[in-house]
Order: sequence, then C-alpha cells, then structure tokens
Amino acid sequence: MTATFTDFAAFNQDNIDTLVKTNTAATKGFETLTKYFVDLAGKSFEDAVAAGKKLSAAKTVVEFVQIQTKLTQESIEVALEEGKKVSELTTSIVKDVTSPMTERFKVGVAVATKAAKKAA
Repeated sequence: MTATFTDFAAFNQDNIDTLVKTNTAATKGFETLTKYFVDLAGKSFEDAVAAGKKLSAAKTVVEFVQIQTKLTQESIEVALEEGKKVSELTTSIVKDVTSPMTERFKVGVAVATKAAKKAA
C-alpha cells in the first residue's frame, strides 16, 4: 500500500500542530522567565535599600566593615541560590519546548523506516 495525499496531508498537519505546541511552550517559558526576573529585580532593589539603611546606621568604621562583610556574604549566597533556580527553570522550559519536536521526530523516523522497508 502506498502513501496517499491524505496520508501526507495528515502527517503535515501533525507537523504544524507540533510547531504550534512548541511555540506555545516557548511563549509560556519566556513569560515565566520574564516574570521571574521582574520579581527578582524588585526584590534586589528592596534588598539594596535595606542594605543601605544598615550601612548608614553603622556608628564606627569597624561596625561598617562588619555589616558590609555580612551583606557581601549574604549577597553571594543569594546569587548562588538564584543562579540555581534560573538554571532549573531554564532546563524545565527547554524540555517543555523541545518535547513536542522530539516526539514528532520519532514519528517521522518510524514513518520513514516503514516506507523504506516497503520499498525494499
């Protein structure tokens, strides 16, 4: 049995549906990342204001250096945590975006393999 126009049309429609799913996942992923970074920027601003208040409350140079050292350590810890969160979020988004194409590729390989066996 040979492939018909209807078979090709159905296969191509599935390809288009896959592209729509991929674009939808990418759009959702970018929205998620944008919201995350906007929230992070707001939190960073609030943290900077709080740090400025703490530093301005220091009564001696030694106290100022102690506060600054503590704030620096906390900033490094927060940066590492946020970096891990961004990495996990990005990995999840990439999986969501590539998953429909991966599945479609598997279908395409199966169709091509089947056609090659018939031709042989």
